[in-house]
Amino acid sequence: MKNLAAIGIATIALVGFWGVAHASEKHLFYVHGCCVKDKNDPKVKAYEEIVQELKNSGFNVVFELRTADIGDSDAGAQAYAKKIAEQVQALSAKGTPPENITVAGYSLGSMTALVASGLVNNPKVNFVLLAGCPINPAIKVNIDYSRVKGRILSITDTKDERFGSCNGKLPDGTTHKEIVLNSGEGHAAFRLTDKKILKLWKDPLVEWSTNK
Repeated sequence: MKNLAAIGIATIALVGFWGVAHASEKHLFYVHGCCVKDKNDPKVKAYEEIVQELKNSGFNVVFELRTADIGDSDAGAQAYAKKIAEQVQALSAKGTPPENITVAGYSLGSMTALVASGLVNNPKVNFVLLAGCPINPAIKVNIDYSRVKGRILSITDTKDERFGSCNGKLPDGTTHKEIVLNSGEGHAAFRLTDKKILKLWKDPLVEWSTNK
């Protein structure tokens, strides 16, 4: 049943994606973190609120709920990174400028975004790593940092013991900016819906995605 629920939600997301995609829009792929048990998991509501906030900021948001049995593994992350890359490339083929495309991911989603960046292979596509690069992640994902490409914004929190700085990991010449938050919430800061905390990372994401 978990698989059917996830597939149903994914289908809705993709239909929305293909139905409303226009070259002049700002497109954002939002990839959530790990450990979502099913569609009734409290995290789901939080992620849906975050997605709505991103839509309110002017993005055409592609969001696919992936339960733990589907996504919480290296194989799951690699497969989803490939899927995202294919969707980004499809947008480009339709005439969307790479500057109008952003892939943002939190925790496991951040690692997925890093893998996707190498597959997209376009230095002008925007990537936002919510929590930054993995230090001691709950789930290990094989990331070939030498292949990472794009405009990389890494946002970390001072109390996060699982993810941190990407300095020294990205290829030379990569367009890269780091922002360090002091929210007091650590790794969880990027999935909380408190307006003040959400604003701490959402505003830089919006700014980065508009190439400012």
